[in-house]
Amino acid sequence: MLGINRALLGTFSAGWLFCNQFCAPVKAVDQWIPSSEPLLVLADSSSGANPRFQREAYNPAVLHLRFTSANGRTTSDQTDSFLDLTLIPSSGDVKGFRVELSTRIFRDQLRQLYMKLSRLESLEVENPESASRQLHALLFSSLTPALESEKVTTLLIAADRGLQAVPFAALSDGQRYFGDRFAFAITPSLTLTDFEQKRSSDDRILAFGASEFKGLAALPLVPQELNRIALEENKDKYLNQEFTPSSFLDKASQTKYGTLHVATHAEFKPGGPEASQLHSGSGPLSMKQLATLRKKRQGVPLDLVVFSACRTALGDASAELGFSGLALQAGARSAVGTLWYVDDVVTSAYFVQMYRYLEQDIPKAEAMQLTRQAFIRNQVKLSGSEVIGVDGTPLLSELTPSQQRRVSNGVSNPFFWAGIELMGAPW
Repeated sequence: MLGINRALLGTFSAGWLFCNQFCAPVKAVDQWIPSSEPLLVLADSSSGANPRFQREAYNPAVLHLRFTSANGRTTSDQTDSFLDLTLIPSSGDVKGFRVELSTRIFRDQLRQLYMKLSRLESLEVENPESASRQLHALLFSSLTPALESEKVTTLLIAADRGLQAVPFAALSDGQRYFGDRFAFAITPSLTLTDFEQKRSSDDRILAFGASEFKGLAALPLVPQELNRIALEENKDKYLNQEFTPSSFLDKASQTKYGTLHVATHAEFKPGGPEASQLHSGSGPLSMKQLATLRKKRQGVPLDLVVFSACRTALGDASAELGFSGLALQAGARSAVGTLWYVDDVVTSAYFVQMYRYLEQDIPKAEAMQLTRQAFIRNQVKLSGSEVIGVDGTPLLSELTPSQQRRVSNGVSNPFFWAGIELMGAPW
């Protein structure tokens, strides 16, 4: 184990706060999960059974990943950097590891992984030399014994710049993907993470969507997505011309809403929040305007902001987590965004399925893990013109032949599910 140093003191301080909140036997999640509902039981990757929840299995931990340039200070002339990993489990038994790496090789492997994902190619996880396997080995092989001995189910990953763009869910140990094995969330800083329990389990959902645009491709499934993501009596929705910058800011500032769902086109540009925008039904909405919600909501933060749009979890050097990171800075406890240009059919189906788990009072990271598992096991599938969910009911219906073709071969490829990431609090 590494000696405690000044650079990690902030991590340990946040870790003790984390332990104060969650080291008692799952007291925090008892109020979320009805006693009749099991918490997470990870099905074997070959199993056809639906993964379920089991209260006693829930065991969160914090993982801090710190990258340090160390040219000339490593033990090998083939490496030039340190990766320090600090695991803070609910037991409070902090464990630290140091890994040496080559920055060039790491970037090449990450580039190869993104290339395969973007092309919907196999990640060749049976090959130990594949980018998915190599990145998993670098980041998690030293941690695996500790994760297993601590029986960790859920990770809050505090990642340095350069590591936040890693599609963790798509990394594989050769047996299972990381996103299959673990529930997790990413945070750029533990100081941005709200470790308190969420305010209420019955907050209303505010849903905005745009399906028609000038100069941009239509998003014909957005109306269905807004209709299906939650129970009708528990949400208010605004579509196309009803979705304006002013209606967005006015409604989202109302503290009766705990979840904000936005389905539209997004455009992240270098230059900060002023340059990046969401496209409403009547014109662009600057992400700088989103930052005003912290003040407008009078200290009552949004529990969850979901961006159902392309590349909303990836930005630039000044805002590496894109729109999702900006939502956290605006005071949201958690945000969901995407790492790449996603398929609109599958993404709409993903979010409808995810909300079905959330409606069962399952914590956010576990709801997303269960959704990933359903995709991996092809329990979300096309039947005629419908996409059917794990409970046998439609997630989407009346798909056109073109839309059907895009999901006709199944949705198990990581391209469909690994790019949708949770930021901030995983609970």
